[in-house]
Amino acid sequence: MWQLDRDILRVYRPHEGAAFLKMIKQRLPVFVLTIAYSATVQIPGVSGAGVTLEMRELTAAADAEIMAHGRARCLPNGVPSNPTGAPGPSIITRAAFDLMPAMPLVCVDAGLKIKADVPNLRIINGSGPAQATSTGQALGSDDRRARQLWQAGLELGRELGQQHAANGYLILAESVPGGTTTALGLLLGLGLDAERRVSSSMPDNAHTLKLEVVQAGLVAAGASKGDFAKNPLLAAAALGDPMQPAVAGIAWAASVYCPVVLAGGTQMAAVLALVAAMRGSLSEADNALIGSPNPANIALITTRWVSADPTADLAGLGREIEQRFGELGAPYLSTNIDFGPSQYAAMRLYEQGYVKEGVGAGAAAFATMLATDCSAADLLPPIEEVYRRIVLGEF
Repeated sequence: MWQLDRDILRVYRPHEGAAFLKMIKQRLPVFVLTIAYSATVQIPGVSGAGVTLEMRELTAAADAEIMAHGRARCLPNGVPSNPTGAPGPSIITRAAFDLMPAMPLVCVDAGLKIKADVPNLRIINGSGPAQATSTGQALGSDDRRARQLWQAGLELGRELGQQHAANGYLILAESVPGGTTTALGLLLGLGLDAERRVSSSMPDNAHTLKLEVVQAGLVAAGASKGDFAKNPLLAAAALGDPMQPAVAGIAWAASVYCPVVLAGGTQMAAVLALVAAMRGSLSEADNALIGSPNPANIALITTRWVSADPTADLAGLGREIEQRFGELGAPYLSTNIDFGPSQYAAMRLYEQGYVKEGVGAGAAAFATMLATDCSAADLLPPIEEVYRRIVLGEF
């Protein structure tokens, strides 16, 4: 049986976190995975989301295929892995699907480079790979494509929110390798003091390199930190990735109708910052489309590996976002998964600071605990079973 503050940890806005848990306890999760590619991942040292630079082009598609089919059809070794051998977080999310086989999967292509073999893949308007953050025009030279993605997100969020208003809640997950660097880009573009605060798939967290990439993008765009605060979508267009405006739109529109979980760590904090910044710059068409969004219906949920990351500051980002753009009231929670007792050395690498989060792993574990009334410790055996099946090939 799960317990608050043992299995589910309160990271930011603890009172609101407890209230959010009560609100969704009797609701059913709907898993919405948005996948995209950013050439930022090809900058050496930026990411560990894939064994090689070439394999990182497949990571997002592979994560989606694991959720849809139980294995990655585009990868020879079954699951995206860190160069150290630590398996990607898709093993956690896949275990959640095994334990909750009725949980719906909605897969959204916001900008893949490699096509994913996923049934009913939703390819949204504005979809396409992103250039590197360092170019200063990740989504183009203006905000047109970012706005297309935002509006496509609003439309999809309204659709899903209405569909699940009665008894569901949305888990909005992502797979964007290199995404903590694009998150830093978006946050700095909006004027937030996010330096040395974003997390990483590696324990040493290449803060200096990430900041150099973003600063190069600002120079290329002819801009300085905070210059895009009055046009938030231009921050995503110049320095971000396709997932950010799409998921921000989904979350904002769906919050009118049902609870929404932003499933991830500092990447989803950047999405929440975009939501907060967009509140003051919605067009008449946006307002007509979505009605009255409810920020109290939104929470961010990640893993302990992110919330307790000594090289990052998730709670501090939450405070910074609200100080800059006004109170949202969205709580941040994390699931207290522990791979220390695992029988597999590759999985134990998580406890050394590798991987940490992705594919909505923390929120998927959270949803499983609520749905099955199990503890965080109870999740380790089914996660190990997935590891044996899709990494070791033991059936």
